[in-house]
Order: sequence, then structure tokens, then C-alpha cells
Amino acid sequence: MALIMKQFPTLLTGVSFATIVASGVLAQGTTDVRETFLGSITLGGQENPTSPLDGPVARAAATTKTGRPILETQSSVSVIPRAQIDAQGSTNLAEALTYSAGVIAENYGSDPRFDSLFLRGFNLENDKFLDGLRLMRSTEFPTSAPSFELYGIERVEVLRGPASVLYGAGTPAGLVNLVQKRAQASGDFTEIGTSTDSNGAVALFGDANRVVDDRLAYRVTGKIGNTRTDVEEIDNKRGYLGLSASYALSDATELEFMASYHDDAPISPTGVPTGLIGAFDNRDLRSFYFGDDSVTDSDRRMGTLSFGLTHDFGNGWKLNNTFRYTDFDWDYSAMYIDGVAGTSVHRGIIVQDERFTSIANDLRLSGQIMTGALEHSLTFGIDAQKFEEDAYTGFSTAASIDYAAPAYGGLGIAAPWYTADKSVKAEQIGIYALDEIAMDNWRATLGLRHEWTHQTGESATNFGTTDYARKDQHTTGTLGLGYVWDNGLASYLSYATSYLPQPGFAIDGSALTQTEGQQWEAGLKYEPTSFDGLFSATMFELQETDRNTSVTEQIGGGTITGTRQIGKARIRGLELEGVAELGTGWSLKGAYTFADTRISGDHDGNELANTPDHAASLWLAHRFSTGSLDGLTLAGGLRHIGSRWANDANTERLDAVTLADLSASYSWDNGMLGRVSINNVTDEAYVSAVGLSSSYFGDGRTVQASLSYQW
Repeated sequence: MALIMKQFPTLLTGVSFATIVASGVLAQGTTDVRETFLGSITLGGQENPTSPLDGPVARAAATTKTGRPILETQSSVSVIPRAQIDAQGSTNLAEALTYSAGVIAENYGSDPRFDSLFLRGFNLENDKFLDGLRLMRSTEFPTSAPSFELYGIERVEVLRGPASVLYGAGTPAGLVNLVQKRAQASGDFTEIGTSTDSNGAVALFGDANRVVDDRLAYRVTGKIGNTRTDVEEIDNKRGYLGLSASYALSDATELEFMASYHDDAPISPTGVPTGLIGAFDNRDLRSFYFGDDSVTDSDRRMGTLSFGLTHDFGNGWKLNNTFRYTDFDWDYSAMYIDGVAGTSVHRGIIVQDERFTSIANDLRLSGQIMTGALEHSLTFGIDAQKFEEDAYTGFSTAASIDYAAPAYGGLGIAAPWYTADKSVKAEQIGIYALDEIAMDNWRATLGLRHEWTHQTGESATNFGTTDYARKDQHTTGTLGLGYVWDNGLASYLSYATSYLPQPGFAIDGSALTQTEGQQWEAGLKYEPTSFDGLFSATMFELQETDRNTSVTEQIGGGTITGTRQIGKARIRGLELEGVAELGTGWSLKGAYTFADTRISGDHDGNELANTPDHAASLWLAHRFSTGSLDGLTLAGGLRHIGSRWANDANTERLDAVTLADLSASYSWDNGMLGRVSINNVTDEAYVSAVGLSSSYFGDGRTVQASLSYQW
């Protein structure tokens, strides 16, 4: 795999775009092309949860693993299709989710390394999935998953609430699942284009699908360019290549292949010294570079190789298997802020070398049986993952920089005052069963999972060694009851649990146990019969117990400070979300979130960080279809993020902010499509997060433009 990764950049800049530009020579004589190959689309005749959508409304989600319509699913689910992603001008995952209920995105402004997301009060650093398998770069929670090129994604899905029954360990808030672009059996299509923005980013992109015959289709997606932030020096030069092929081995069996490769160089943002906020102009601070190019460097590669197999036994039962191998390699050096005195900003340097490989597999058997008047849609699954991680970390001192009179260059990396060598191997296996029951208009869900994890390894530092060896196992479950009316209204009540292993040791020397999550949720969903839309209203109470709490105790005749797992976090909330195509060219997406949070244990009585009491958004678009404006689409949105605490200690409070976005596109009859979007139209300069010694501004005004040709 390492050799493949080294040679992929050549393929990326050569073969991929040559293939994309080639115009359909392989499939000109194809006849009797089916809309889909077996298993690539439908479960029970429903919408394919992985295929492209022309509009913003989705009725099924791959995240549920069963194909049950979102309307009948007894949990809160959102899908952001490619059409909505493009309309918003989103270039990364965080931007794609800014109009979704319960999600606080762009927490650290524009960070090209990761996509920072909070959902229902919890950080989703390790709860991002790619085609139903976890996307990660470390065995240790929480460690942010690397960003995945959004152009290679067909849909983004949000599953709210505990999801351990289907996905194993995780926060009780839920997860985000990315669905890659797949080969389509419906016909040939090609897109090539270019884009730029006001920060100086430039990109070329292309996407080509070819149907070879009535059994084979393949797809090539590529993008090359850079992503620049408000700070000119914070950039990410990236090349991306995505490959997909679907082959019907027989009338009952289909094989799917997918691969992706990222070769990029994301620069780590330093943020702004918290002590300078309010003393100087926010826009000037937002664009100031506190790092130094003489020591800042980055080289990151990630390759994935996936296989999917679907077999239809012909008696209502299907076998689905998904496999993925991931190879991740990242070497970087970056500066961080370590305090401020006057205008002199103290800095340090981190050097990090990471190697991470993972193998993951999910095997599912699904089918239907009848017991009297009850129709059971059963799913039995077994999933397994194996990880290997090696990482070196070094922290060094660095010269300060004067904000009032900055000088750059000539720095070196001194001998580190702290070093850590980490080597970890981990294995996880889980078995799960799900029974989705239907009787007339009634719906019910019963689910159960048991999971085992085994980890070995250590982190050796110049201050001592930490043993990571541990074994865990846990059982989680879910149950729900719902009713679906004939007029498109559905109601439900559900209960679900989750767990999350905790690294480290308690005050008595014993290994920390898992935190446990549980949630009650009640909801209404409505799917209109007169127009295309889906609306939902959800009330929930979620809590996580056994949270780490700092305690001081008398042990062995002495006073010791350590950790006991006696803390708890509780979130009560209301989420409203709606997406619709109203007819006559109008479409909208709206969301509102109310959250009330409380912590016990450490920071007893405080509120959870980055969780505003109120947040709301509205996106409205109109497509003209007659007269001289035919082909023009105008759109705009408002996003309000309420005031919230920056940390669980509730020592720093972030101001509320309202942001406006605009978009316009024009589609010509010859396949040309032009699009201009403006995010943060009024260029609000607002702090979106506060770290140890630095604060992070949200993205400033960005004007993006793209021109593409589709045929």
C-alpha cells in the first residue's frame, strides 16, 4: 500500500483527468441499460440511500443500514444531498452542515486539517464515518478524523442520538456519515470545471461516469487545488482522486469497488492570543499570521480501498458486506501560541509524525418474516475493526513574535523539552441484531448489540510511560414505537444507549471504565402529499454518566489528587427541521435548536461548552424557468448561533452571531453552469472557539465562483 500511495500523485494529475475529459467512448453502443444494478439501489422498493438526488429532499439514509424510510425511522435523521451542498457553496464538511439542526460547525474557523463539529453538546471528533465505517486517525478518543474531500461525497448524513447498536463505541450525541460518489448504472455523464475564491484558492475538478454494459459501470472523480483561509499563510494544497466500479456478477450478486487517495499539506492554524481580543481590531487579528514559514511544514497522505458485496437469495433475504482498508501518514511541524505579554506573543513548536492503518468490515444479513399480523424486517450483523498506530510527538520552545512589529524567518526547531513515542494496536468486534416491526400503521424497533475491544501498546515520554493495554466489552440497545398516518404524518417515541471507552487510570490505579449514554426521544415527522418535503420536530433528553471527575482523597496515608468517574452531563432539547421543494421553483431548508445543558462532577452546575440555548437557520432558493431569466437560480440564507460558553468551566463566553449567505447560479442549455456564492456577507468578525492560550475566529466573508461543463 505504501508503494501505491507514493505513486498515486502521478495518477492524480495525469490519468484521472485524462479519463474524466474522455467523452464516453466506452459506452456508446450500450443498450438495455438498467437504472441500477442489483443491490446498488433499493431495499424494499425505497429510494437508494447512496444515489444522486436532483433536489434537497431525501427520503432514505444509508446510516440506518436497513432502508426504512426516514419518515418511519424512530430517530432524528438528516440528509444533505449533493444538490444542497453545491447550492450553499460548501467546500468542506463543516460548511455543509451549517444549516442542520443540532449542529454547531466551524468551531475553529477555517481549519484545513479537520472538520470540527458539535452535535447535541458533544464533540464529534471520532464520530465521523465514511460509507458506514469509522473514519479516524488514532485509537485514542478524542482525536479529530482527517478531513475528506467534499467534492468526492454524494451525501452527508446526520444520525442524532446514541448509535452504538449499529456502530459501536461513540458519544451519545450521534454521528455523521459521508456517502462517497458511486458508479451509476443509469447512463454516462461527465463534469469538468474550475473554481476560485476571494482568499486566493484555485481548483480544477472533474467527475466522469461510464456504463460499459448492462453489468459494469465505473466512475472517476478528481480535484486538484488549494484551500486558503483568512490568514494567507494558512493553506492546504490538495490532490484528490476517487474511483468507483460496480459489477453485477450475476442476476443475484453485485460487487462494488471504491478507492480514494488524498495527497495534501494542511497548515495548522495558530489562532489568536486570547489576551489580544478586544485590544485590537478583530479583522486585523483574524488575518494576522502568528506562525512562521521557516518552521511550519506539512505532508499528509491518506488512501482507502473498499469492497462491497450484495447477494440476493431470492426469498426476501439479502447479504451485504462492506470492507475498507485505510492507510494514513502525516508528518508536520507547526507553531502554537503559549501566552502573551503586551504585544509580545509567546510561541512553541510541535513536531508530529503519525502512521495509522485500519481494516474494517461490516457483514449484514437482512430479510423479512411474518408472525401473525406482524411483519418483521430483521437485520443481523457482525462488524470488526483492527487498528495499528505509531506516532511521535515533540514540543519545543520558539522565539516570540511582536504583534506590533512582526518579524519572520530565520527560526529553527530546538531540541524538544517533551517527547512521546506512542505505539498502539487495537481490535474491536461487535455483533448486533435489529428487528423493525410493522403492523398496519404501527411501527416498532428493537435492537441489541454486544461489543468486545482489546488494546495493547504504550506511550513512552521523557517523563514516564503510559500503558495503553486494556480490554472492554459492553452491551447497548435501542427500542422505539411509532405510528404512521395515511396523510403523511408520523410520530414516535424511542430509547437508546451508547458507550465510550476512556483512556487512563482512576485515582486508585484501576483502568477507567466506559462512559455510558442514554436518551429518550419523542418526535413528529411530516411528509406532505401535495409537494416534495420532509419536516420534523424532536424533543429529547440525553445524558452521559461516569464522566471523569477530578477528586482529592486520602489514600495510603497521603493526600492524592486523581480521577473518579462520578460526573454526568445532561442535555434537554428541541429540534425543528424542514426541507421542501414548494413548486414554481421555490425550495427551502430551515432549522431551529433549543438546548438546556447541565454538568455534575467537574464544573458542577455549569453548562456544556459550545452549546447555545438557541440556534436557527433558514435557506431559501428560487429557480426561474420561464422568460429571459430561465436557468437562473437565486438563493440566500441566514444562520444564527446563540451565545454560548467556550469551555465546560464556563470562564469564557462567546457572543451570539447572525451570518448571511448568498448564492446565484445560471445553467445554460449547452451544459455550462456558473455559480457565485458569498458566505458571511457582512464580514462579521466573531470568535468561534477559545483554546488554552488562543482564540479562533469564524470564517470571514468569502466570495466563491465556479464554472463547470456537464454532458
